[in-house]
Amino acid sequence: MADITGTDGGKKLQPASVARGGKVLPLMQEMIQKLDETKVNFLKGLPPMIMQNGLGQTIAYLQSKEGYEDIVDVFKKLFGEDNLIDAILNMEVKEYALRQKEAIEYAGWMKKFALAFYIKTNKERGDETPAS
Repeated sequence: MADITGTDGGKKLQPASVARGGKVLPLMQEMIQKLDETKVNFLKGLPPMIMQNGLGQTIAYLQSKEGYEDIVDVFKKLFGEDNLIDAILNMEVKEYALRQKEAIEYAGWMKKFALAFYIKTNKERGDETPAS
């Protein structure tokens, strides 16, 4: 049985959500230069968008919007799918529900990192009006 104190043979025990954050961080670091106020504000609304519209419709929407390909690319890398929309359309209901739940958590991390990176970048530039 695993030791909940974190001393289990040097292995870290962390909630799945934290592990997802660890997967999102390097992908968001690649996007820093592409973050502007519009994209940061969009990412702030991405988790509820997935909850309200579903993963498939959200990805289809993102693919139809110019300038949001990088967000789709992050999801492709997170899910390990080159043709994400086809993979979503061919999933069993149970797998779709699981992937949607994961996508909501990933989107939450994307939002947090985007906002943090954007605020930091603006402070470094001396801009006092970052997105909040």
